[in-house]
Amino acid sequence: MDSTHDAIREEAAAWFAKRRDGACSEEAAFETWRGLSDAHARTYAETECAWEQWQPLQNSARMREMTAAAMAATAPKPRQAIGRRWRPLLAAASLAAIALVGGIWVLPLMRHTPPVAYSTGLGEQRTEQLPDGTRIVLNTQTTLQVRYSRRQREVMLQHGEAMFEVVHDADHPFIVTTTEGSVTDLGTQFQVRNEDGMATVTLLQGRVEVAAQDQRKRLVPGEQARYGASVSGIRVRRVDPATTTSWMHGRLDFSGLPLAQAVAEANRYSAVKLRLGDPRLADLPVGGSFRTGDNASIAAALSAVFPVRVARSDAHEIVLMPR
Repeated sequence: MDSTHDAIREEAAAWFAKRRDGACSEEAAFETWRGLSDAHARTYAETECAWEQWQPLQNSARMREMTAAAMAATAPKPRQAIGRRWRPLLAAASLAAIALVGGIWVLPLMRHTPPVAYSTGLGEQRTEQLPDGTRIVLNTQTTLQVRYSRRQREVMLQHGEAMFEVVHDADHPFIVTTTEGSVTDLGTQFQVRNEDGMATVTLLQGRVEVAAQDQRKRLVPGEQARYGASVSGIRVRRVDPATTTSWMHGRLDFSGLPLAQAVAEANRYSAVKLRLGDPRLADLPVGGSFRTGDNASIAAALSAVFPVRVARSDAHEIVLMPR
């Protein structure tokens, strides 16, 4: 990615917009430009290909948002010869070309696009597909922002948890940042959780590199890294991927988890909160598979199997006591 290539891509988008408009009277000049080099001809052909593959997506709400952002990014500069009436086509051509078409990034004209925000409410889950084909699954009460630039794809996970299935592109690293550190994709499926000053990264497939507190560690599938204010360095351990991703199937899978942690996890998904009425219950190990968002059923199941009982229940809270 150098300035010469960038200039050719910009010029190709401008020529495409003019010719697509049908009012281009500079066909001879266009052919002269296209004949300057193989790179010019190839880049213009890639632009046409990107446009055709992008067309089925252009009327989606997300694409309309991004096209508006692209129009702002391609606003004419004093020395540019692009006409005002061609700007919507130029924006659309630019947007089509930042999609990953045939494994190639074409025309990344939106060099500093405004971040796009995604969020979920209590108990809500949401799946988003990014322009490059990367899929993000947001878990309950999650807030993040996505920003694409000429050099990288960045997600700022402000709070919550998300699963990432990343389309790898060595020229445009995919980086997930939290206030505690960052995760760089190396061809990967992974999830990141950011809560209470701690970040947890679980690798399911591929490779990631975790950076925090002046350390860097590469994970292998089945490893989980934790880092943040309350621990020193990056701590790595083996985990069961099926357990850590059970929330994607609407379940909470516990295996020997202290009851206090199980209660905190269940409360992430429900307005009716579980509460321990006796601190002696905090370390009681519990296990099982429970449905997210149904704390009444979780309390009933716990009281049927473990030495706890429901001492009090109302519309807002369920109190557990020793049996």
